[in-house]
Amino acid sequence: MKKWSVLIAVLLTVLCLSVCHAESAFDPAAVAVGDIVTFGHYEQDNDLDNGPEPIEWIVLDVQDGKALLLSKYGLEAIPYNVDYVDVTWETCTLRAWLNDHFLNKAFNAKEQAAIPTTKVDNSDAQGFDWPIKSASGGNNTEDKAFLLSYAEANRYLDVTRLDNENTKSRVTPTEYAIKTGAYVISAYTTADGAPAGWWWLRSPGPLQSNAAMVFYVGALNYNLVYDYIGVARPALWVDLKAGVF
Repeated sequence: MKKWSVLIAVLLTVLCLSVCHAESAFDPAAVAVGDIVTFGHYEQDNDLDNGPEPIEWIVLDVQDGKALLLSKYGLEAIPYNVDYVDVTWETCTLRAWLNDHFLNKAFNAKEQAAIPTTKVDNSDAQGFDWPIKSASGGNNTEDKAFLLSYAEANRYLDVTRLDNENTKSRVTPTEYAIKTGAYVISAYTTADGAPAGWWWLRSPGPLQSNAAMVFYVGALNYNLVYDYIGVARPALWVDLKAGVF
């Protein structure tokens, strides 16, 4: 009788653990457009003694078990390209920085494995035409981390040329980004009421030595590729089944 009691107790324990695990398992369907999730770590408060902080992301899209994320804040001040030359997204230094320095700094091996390589569309359809057509977007690329194009910023954040009241598309640079050179202006604030900076898009401007960006006011604009006071706002897809949130 005692042996049966022990056996029953063991079986009940195993059953409980199984049920508890099932209840705590991550449900990919729980992630929805507009959610804020944390994924990876990066220095943000400019206090190097307390280590990097969790990165907050806005869920822009959910498709086929994957979520498209955009960093909520501008994470670092960085030029689109370090030299003032004609470039495309394929050849710019910001693309290399995102897929090397940022990727390895922000994510551990398990997190990186959850980020699929994305076929990034750089066709003319991703640029603009207002009233000067944007320059060539260059070849399509394959990236884990990238910037939004103008067409994507328009689709997900309602970015247009003339809407200067779009708080949805404005971004706040982190304290670390400000330390690295990001400029903020208190006259324009985000939806959270914080001073806004401006952030790069991957689309070119009207010249090949320009790149598109979202200005402080929340509207589309462009700047010289080697300007260093704009911020990187990374985007990436994440496999929800990896359970990294």
